[in-house]
Amino acid sequence: MKDFLFNNKQRFGESLPEQIAKYILREIMKGSYIPGDKIIEEKIAEELKTSRAPVREALYLLQVDNIVERIHRKGTVVKSFTAEDIKEYTHVMVGLIQMALDMTSNRWHDETKETLILKLNEAEEAFLAGDLIGYQMKSTGVTTFFFEVANNKALSKFYYESVYILTVFAQVKWTMDTMNSFHPRMKLITKNLMENKITEAKEVVPALLLETLE
Repeated sequence: MKDFLFNNKQRFGESLPEQIAKYILREIMKGSYIPGDKIIEEKIAEELKTSRAPVREALYLLQVDNIVERIHRKGTVVKSFTAEDIKEYTHVMVGLIQMALDMTSNRWHDETKETLILKLNEAEEAFLAGDLIGYQMKSTGVTTFFFEVANNKALSKFYYESVYILTVFAQVKWTMDTMNSFHPRMKLITKNLMENKITEAKEVVPALLLETLE
């Protein structure tokens, strides 16, 4: 079975179907699957050297999370979302990130700042290389770190349920212009956090996300 399933300590205690579901989600985030693509149980089972049963259960978990859907006579496909769906998720994400930033107050010390800069630099490298998909993944790593610093399990749960859907949207709809307007705002949020200016960082979040809808 692929190393993905067993070599990450954060997966300790997760069931095999949960691990497989996260593997599939990672493949969606990488762009290996886009909305409308069929996910074939046999192929996933072969890739991960497991039986079809846990793969089937993993797809059910993704269906519950609104990431995939079962279509009669076609099977399980990556779900497509309407413009209104994406707008709603984006507005929710604005609120989630702002709440997470509130919870990071007094938690930006040398270690967390160093990690934040490292993650921003990784996004910067993808940005300068014009790697749109790579940038989407790395910039998601930056926002995910906000939730790691906030360290609130309930808030993180809502974040992870929304971020995959918005990532699928980004893979289809983002252009180089989207990235070019997104990145300076991400840098501004990071700059404010480095200076422990939480309110100022929060004020940038709506423009950061809502302009990706245009």
